[in-house]
Amino acid sequence: MLIAIFFIFLVCVSFSFFEENLRKRDKLLLLLFVGVIMILIAGTRGVLDTPDSDNYETQFNEVSSLDASDSLQEPSFTFISYYVNLFGLGINGLFFIYALLSIPLRIGAIWKLSKLPILTLSIYISFYYQLHDLVQIRCAVASAMFMFAVYYKIEKQKWKALAFILVGAFFHYSAVAGLLIFLFNNKKLETRHIVMLLGVLFFGVAFYFSGLDFSVFLPDELGGRLQIYRELKENGIEGDLEGVAFYKNPMVLTNIALYLFCIYYHKILTESYEYLPFMLKLMGVAFIFLLTMGNISSVVSSRLFEYFDVVSIFLWTALIYAFKPVSAGKVIVHVISTARIIYSVLIYTLHL
Repeated sequence: MLIAIFFIFLVCVSFSFFEENLRKRDKLLLLLFVGVIMILIAGTRGVLDTPDSDNYETQFNEVSSLDASDSLQEPSFTFISYYVNLFGLGINGLFFIYALLSIPLRIGAIWKLSKLPILTLSIYISFYYQLHDLVQIRCAVASAMFMFAVYYKIEKQKWKALAFILVGAFFHYSAVAGLLIFLFNNKKLETRHIVMLLGVLFFGVAFYFSGLDFSVFLPDELGGRLQIYRELKENGIEGDLEGVAFYKNPMVLTNIALYLFCIYYHKILTESYEYLPFMLKLMGVAFIFLLTMGNISSVVSSRLFEYFDVVSIFLWTALIYAFKPVSAGKVIVHVISTARIIYSVLIYTLHL
């Protein structure tokens, strides 16, 4: 699995240097080739190869009917698990179905949202492929649908955007947060927008270090569930990565640097990537969840952060236009992506 992940990453990196010269058909064939390998990796992995896979196997084996009334699992997981069990396909059947749903959707969304889909896919593989498609498989489908929703919202096809978010919620409940995209537009950033984008980050950091927990002010109906997460945090019952403070997480820190860089060079970058204003606003939302919800639950804050932060792959792609020549920008982005994939492999594949 490790060799295969690096193989598809290096294939995308290599072709990204001249993808502007590739014919549309050739790019599609390459994306299809890489996508098939991504599906095979995700579908054939063992339950001990990635974190949480053994938990998925336990939950999968516990599904004995389509009645999910006593289950906290999303309806889609119960439905898919029941029929995979019914046909005796085993846990890898479940992995394959989720991969068959998430990866083609993801590549399709990248095709629509990026001018350089091969470069963007290499950035996605460097981190989010391992996090979502190999670990958080329910989030993977919801996240892919969220990317399509972003595209249709920007293109002013609101009903399609809404449909993708709602369907995504059947795969992971956190997808409901995606409704926030309807608060934003893709208009050119003005000074007041820049101030707000910077304010979100700096006031969010201040809030994080203040230790304030706003859930105590919520009604019992809303705060009760958050109380459960708060107790898990206080008792130290959180995932290893979720328990890491944001300022110690290199993935978060590099994306903070990316966010600030894109804000500073937003005029130049928007000339080459028209969706940049919208993506920056969504990154701002991601940081809001990370920094304000972290005092309640690192698990909740990281899930919501990652759900919105997936659009960072398009900002990393846009970043290359801040450099002359553009090929120099690609080298810089690939150096960063190489560091990110090594870190991701250590965490999600080698379990170090």
